[in-house]
Amino acid sequence: MNTRRLFKLYLLPCLLLFACHPQKSGVSSVALTWEMGKNDVEPGYYESAFYLKNTGTEPLNGDWTIYFHQQMPVISIQTENAPLKIEWITSTYHKIVPTAHYKPLAPGETLTFTYRCKGSLIRETMAPEGAYIVTRDEKGNERQPQNIPIKIEPFTHSYQWTTSENRFPYADGNYVYKQNALFSESTQPDALSIFPHPKSIVKSQGVSSFSKSVSLKFAPEFENEANLLKEKLISAFNCTVSENGETLVELKKINDGKKHPAEYYEINIKDNRFELAGIDAHAVFNACQTLINLLGNTNGFPASIANVKITDYPDMEYRGIMLDVARNFTKKENVLKLIDLLSSYKLNVLHLHLTDDEAWRIEIPGLEELTQIGSHRGHTLDESTCLYPMFSWGWDASDTTTLANGYYSCNDFVDILKYAQQHHVQVIPEVDIPGHSRAAIKSMNVRYKKYIHSDKAKAEEFLLVDFADSSKYLSAQNFSDNVINVAMPSTYRFVEKVIDEIAKMYATAGMQLTVFHIGGDEVPHGAWEGSGVCRNFMKEKGMTEIRELKDYFLEQVLPMLSKRNIQPAGWEEIAMKPDYTANERFKDNNVLSYCWNTIPEGNGDEVPYKLANAGYPIILCNVTNFYMDMCYCNHPQEKGLSWGGYVNEYNSFDMLPYDIYKSVRQNLNGEPVDVFSISKAKLPLSKSARGQIKGLQAQVWAETIRDFGQVEYFLFPKLFGLIERSWNAQPDWSFSTDNKLYEKAKKEYNAQIAQYELPRLAKENANFRIAQPGIVLRDGFLYANSTIPAAVIRYTLDGSEPDENSPIWKDAVACNAKQVKAKAFYLGKKSLTTTLDN
Repeated sequence: MNTRRLFKLYLLPCLLLFACHPQKSGVSSVALTWEMGKNDVEPGYYESAFYLKNTGTEPLNGDWTIYFHQQMPVISIQTENAPLKIEWITSTYHKIVPTAHYKPLAPGETLTFTYRCKGSLIRETMAPEGAYIVTRDEKGNERQPQNIPIKIEPFTHSYQWTTSENRFPYADGNYVYKQNALFSESTQPDALSIFPHPKSIVKSQGVSSFSKSVSLKFAPEFENEANLLKEKLISAFNCTVSENGETLVELKKINDGKKHPAEYYEINIKDNRFELAGIDAHAVFNACQTLINLLGNTNGFPASIANVKITDYPDMEYRGIMLDVARNFTKKENVLKLIDLLSSYKLNVLHLHLTDDEAWRIEIPGLEELTQIGSHRGHTLDESTCLYPMFSWGWDASDTTTLANGYYSCNDFVDILKYAQQHHVQVIPEVDIPGHSRAAIKSMNVRYKKYIHSDKAKAEEFLLVDFADSSKYLSAQNFSDNVINVAMPSTYRFVEKVIDEIAKMYATAGMQLTVFHIGGDEVPHGAWEGSGVCRNFMKEKGMTEIRELKDYFLEQVLPMLSKRNIQPAGWEEIAMKPDYTANERFKDNNVLSYCWNTIPEGNGDEVPYKLANAGYPIILCNVTNFYMDMCYCNHPQEKGLSWGGYVNEYNSFDMLPYDIYKSVRQNLNGEPVDVFSISKAKLPLSKSARGQIKGLQAQVWAETIRDFGQVEYFLFPKLFGLIERSWNAQPDWSFSTDNKLYEKAKKEYNAQIAQYELPRLAKENANFRIAQPGIVLRDGFLYANSTIPAAVIRYTLDGSEPDENSPIWKDAVACNAKQVKAKAFYLGKKSLTTTLDN
């Protein structure tokens, strides 16, 4: 959902592409290069160019069509005699066709095409991608498409990433140096520091030794937790676990007759004995994760750990992430890996965004078209065999090596559910309706055509649209056909069928489906207005406003879930009126509302408290703190989006659930915010509504995901702030008006990540981001700094990219170079390049 909302931060950017002509052998015979020109070349427009080179041996004639992708629709200004024409198909998908002014391109010749487009483009990562060409034979029939690589010229000039709209500071050497300055003084984290930080750690005299020879004892009810602990001790630390091991670890149940918070556990370490006790299996599992992380902080085995008593429990019952697997797919084995990582930090919810406009990713027996059509994207003129391509992927709908294609079979999903249950992670499925439903719509259209001539009732049984609907709209992701018709009985047969089939998978896994997320977000203005079915239905029901149809939809779906004992969940829009006040109509339906659009500039930060005060249970999903697919910083090579600002590891740390207005410390222009006064002018959270805040959730939307490593890059180290704040919702510094307490806590947080967590992730073979170094010139000397004390900073003075052979910066270096570049190297990874122009 939401990564796509078009705030005027980014107007519709656009590009123009190129042309090519594959030889009969099917090998593309062109080379394509794209170069960014100036933003604001005239108000509201940018300029760029394509270089098309004929690398073949024959003239490049005009019997072709090139398809490509651009994150926003292309709206270009073309001269009257332009040789090429761009046509927008849908969302990111466009095509280029030669015009009557196109002339054959001779072998070796390059066509330069410069053009202006509406909007702005500030990052190399937003350049065109996923291009392929389709040529036609003498009869006009299409030949097999061929992918075309696109060379993107690096951004080297400030006018390429600077616009009147984008006023957030560019992450050059000076800016990064200033940001890193807080961490310049070395901070040594305590060996007992882990994420999330336990509620209480009381040290006693002495230390205990944890050898590699372990004796593990446990109550029968904790067999699962004991087995997981054993596996981890063996895989992470090469321990041997037997009945007669040197180090005793015991898992016990707390039966002291006291009333403890949910997931409460205790750890007692004394005399080389490690006693882990909890009120239930989940609590004991959490205790095991604490022990594993403490061992990871030590310097080898036998490990020495201070004798301590730890008492601990979470503040938030819901601590999770949402992973969008619809836009770009995440395979089952990577979902399992993610569950391992999440549960090791005591996160307990994985919300899977299974369907959207771009794909349907879960098998529904009896509705095979959903995966036969909806889980594949490739070249098609009518979407009768697959959906249109999207994002960076090309034409081949059968290519399972790309993230365009794939789905979870029933068996796959059951495997995920079982694995998650073992690790005390709840999986919440999301099927996004009534908007964001294009994949379902197109799949059911194919079903309709399959059966209409043989079985009319079967053809219409699960149909989702009125074919005569003439509604005109454009969704947040620029689709004009992605809303299901809520006035058709077949829509509700479809919804009920999907709910029941997913519930069966939970039953097969030995559990109950307890929460079902229906999306409900971003239904575009104009939907349903041109549908005769809807107009007649509204007249029949006495409705006067189109918006009443959405309420009617919820009134049908909520009872479906209620009678199955399933809690309904959805994005904040399901509980909001168009004027962004709480919709009182559904407050008694226990609808779990996920609040995401918290940008202060639009007063979106008041929405969570509006809903909580109105009686809705809510999950805080703040874009300003927890949208992990937002760029870390304003750098032309940083991946991600930035419509909601920039989100780094400190934005998540800043989150304060019970004083949400203090959670944003800079505005969309990068200017500091007075967090000590901002709450005074905002809607307060009522004391009685505090309990309505059920938890925190990070989002990973997948428009810019190209592999699973990118998912991990977005999550780490950003996720540590959510890990900490969902467990400890009110840090000591949040009660103080002394900013020094906040800065001290932030430095300790950063030091813990650098010294313990990044090495831990490296051992787990998880990807993560290394922060850029700062560089600055003072009095003819070059200075550098990093948020990671152990990182190696390498630099160049000749404009070349720093690599492993470049000089290491250790102290002030005499420098009069016109341009300095630097990178940080740590744990086998490297940062983006920091540039400083003198």
